[in-house]
Amino acid sequence: MTSDPMQPAGAHDADVGRSPRRRRRPWAYGALSALLVLALGLAGYLWMTTRAYEQRAAWAVQQARAIGTVLTTTRADLHDTTTELEGVRAQLDTAETRITALANEKAQVGDDREAQRQLVDYQQRVSQAAGTVASALDRCVKGQDQLIAYVKNAGAYPADQLTKFETDVDGLCASATHANQTLQDELSK
Repeated sequence: MTSDPMQPAGAHDADVGRSPRRRRRPWAYGALSALLVLALGLAGYLWMTTRAYEQRAAWAVQQARAIGTVLTTTRADLHDTTTELEGVRAQLDTAETRITALANEKAQVGDDREAQRQLVDYQQRVSQAAGTVASALDRCVKGQDQLIAYVKNAGAYPADQLTKFETDVDGLCASATHANQTLQDELSK
């Protein structure tokens, strides 16, 4: 026997009974197969989770757009109502000035006592109508402010309750418009 200079001493004797091929390890194939199945399962789970998140995000965007539309409309309504309230306040100031002027005119003409009684009656009617307008507009503005607050946090409230509250606020604002018309009718007398 010749000894191979590259092999360690005694290595040749141990290799005599072995076949030239390496022995296969079946547990390695099983472990690799199990890892492959786990990787495929994890990939499937991640894919399904991603799809679910995509659908949820699309739904959230849709809801946000709907809420944004309601918020924009409500803000426009609030702006209009606030502008109307400022106009009514200016009319109230004008009415008070006119009442005072009428009181002076009526006091100078005819029976002072009757004129005073009529003036007081007129002032009471106009003041009551103006107070009703101011109160109704105040409720309308507060209702719209509350509606905006609800719409900003629309996810916390059921949609049917938001719609009902919006209808209630519209009713308050319609009441304010009616009260304003009554005041205008009283002022034109």
